[in-house]
Amino acid sequence: MRYSKLAALLLLALPLSACMQNTGGERSAPAPLVEQIDPQKDPVGAVQAYRQQQSTDLTDVSRLRAEVLRLTRDKSADNVQQCLVLPLGSKPCGGPAEYIAVSIKGKDEGSLLQKISGYNQAMEAENSRKGLMSDCAVVEKPAVQLVNGKCELVAASTQ
Repeated sequence: MRYSKLAALLLLALPLSACMQNTGGERSAPAPLVEQIDPQKDPVGAVQAYRQQQSTDLTDVSRLRAEVLRLTRDKSADNVQQCLVLPLGSKPCGGPAEYIAVSIKGKDEGSLLQKISGYNQAMEAENSRKGLMSDCAVVEKPAVQLVNGKCELVAASTQ
């Protein structure tokens, strides 16, 4: 009985610990998004520069995501060993934003993993640079199964 209470307490505490931040030092502001333009002297220029920077960053990350989704679109496989569950994106608190089912049949697995990792790192850098926040919920890694010759995600609780 005593151990079951301890286990229940740990299960409740672990998800909350993901939201805790290291406060070993003072928090510093993220690097400026745009070149410093004095809004008092040039308010229109400051707003335009900020908007241009934001749209450029969003376009780069969106382009990487579109490329990853294009590379992983074909989910056909001969057996479940050709199916992978991979993290995609990055939550501001840490951890993946979501998981995707990927078939490695007929694909260069190393190149594909490198492309996904590049997108994940770009997303993490953008989150950090922009000082974004999220719900800090832990996204549980699903399982994968082969259904009608295609890799599909299955919620971990339905296995």
